[in-house]
Amino acid sequence: MDYKIKVKALREIMPIPMAEALKLLKENDGDIKLCADIFKTKSIEYICLETGCSKEMALEFYEKEKFDLNRTISFIREELFDQNYKPIHNITLENLNKTRSWIAIVQEKDFATSLDYNELASVIQTLAAIPSLREIAMVLKQAKKIKDSIFKGYSDNLSIDEFVRRNVKLDDDPDFQKAYHRISLSTTIIIDEINRHRRNLS
Repeated sequence: MDYKIKVKALREIMPIPMAEALKLLKENDGDIKLCADIFKTKSIEYICLETGCSKEMALEFYEKEKFDLNRTISFIREELFDQNYKPIHNITLENLNKTRSWIAIVQEKDFATSLDYNELASVIQTLAAIPSLREIAMVLKQAKKIKDSIFKGYSDNLSIDEFVRRNVKLDDDPDFQKAYHRISLSTTIIIDEINRHRRNLS
């Protein structure tokens, strides 16, 4: 049996990893349709397990996304989030937009600068109200406290040397650095979560 041709034919039907396609074909006497059905059934079960959706929903999205497993799971999770969305107290479209503005400062300027955002209190309150972002809210609050402490009494009419000295002190603070790295690594997560709420409140 020419498995090379059959593997190619099977993978044209379903995006099955090469090794798994060959294994399925050997286990099922080279029956391409049977192998495709087995893999599809296995994938549907996995999607249901990962998302908690029905088999019907899994099949619908799996076929719609051309059997891309990761895209299917991602889109189903978003669909289920929207279907089951319940407004959270203190989460408003206005505050979500303020949070997006704060994230833009983090990305376009830097984390330390973002702590001077005049709506930071609303940002922290918004993040704290979303269960998956509560820990990030605490990190942000702590970072703000550290910067306020280091820059206490500072004004723009002080020398540039003083400005540099305080920034160096901020950079050297281990807790601030931990907060900086945590927020930097979480921006995509924050944006995705904020957008999920924004679209449901628009």
